[in-house]
Amino acid sequence: MLNIARLLFNKWGARMSTRVAIVSALLLAPLSAMALEISALTESLPPLNYELDGAVVGFSSELLDLIAKDADISVNKQLLPWSRAYDMVARQGNTLIYSLARTPEREAQFQWVGPISTRRIVLYKLSDRADISIKTLDDARPYRIGVARESAAAKGLIKQGFLINGAQDVLGPGLDLGANDESNMKKFIGKRFDLLVSLDWAAAYNAKNAGLGPDDLQAVWVLDEGLSYWYGLNPATDPDVARRLNAALLKIKSDGRYQLLRQRYFPKGSK
Repeated sequence: MLNIARLLFNKWGARMSTRVAIVSALLLAPLSAMALEISALTESLPPLNYELDGAVVGFSSELLDLIAKDADISVNKQLLPWSRAYDMVARQGNTLIYSLARTPEREAQFQWVGPISTRRIVLYKLSDRADISIKTLDDARPYRIGVARESAAAKGLIKQGFLINGAQDVLGPGLDLGANDESNMKKFIGKRFDLLVSLDWAAAYNAKNAGLGPDDLQAVWVLDEGLSYWYGLNPATDPDVARRLNAALLKIKSDGRYQLLRQRYFPKGSK
């Protein structure tokens, strides 16, 4: 009888020891080894990022999915007006924003993952506006210019002395600040302003979707082609997150997946 009791005790004790060991291992496991989720905020800027059938898609969005999967990080993507997304990422840890131009003014505000792609910002007119001739950037000052609010392009023009005009100055010169490139294209076609500032890929995409032909839009001035687009992480985020994402991006660029994704979204010959 004593031997039976001792056997039962040994089995029970072994089971308890195993359970205690499992619980202890879970409690003591480093956070980096556990599932991590980050919020990814973006705007409508096709073909880099946009919404389709309720999902956030586009080149930058799909690239982020690939990077996050390789880095063993869960990503929750959300499409918002750019100004709101920019405000949220500044206040919340484990949050990133994209596609973000990396400028000297923003350098210390984010942990950077990238680059995602090159960036070429162009000033456009409608081809039927024969009255508009732009030989220098100063030639654009008498006109009303549509540009995305809080964008690096808008801030660059303001820095160069371009003024912001409100809605009451519909026909007056200056900057007309809109939600994004897509909505600005619609206003541009509706003659709400004279010139449009847009990423070249976004302009081609939005013009086609709005029913314009390839000859209906004319580039008149290149504003900037010296920056790249990046993912920007809130600085309070664990630096290991940026390290893991950058390592995953480097791998994706080296094994050919990056180029295959580019071919689906960008015209041949684009940088």
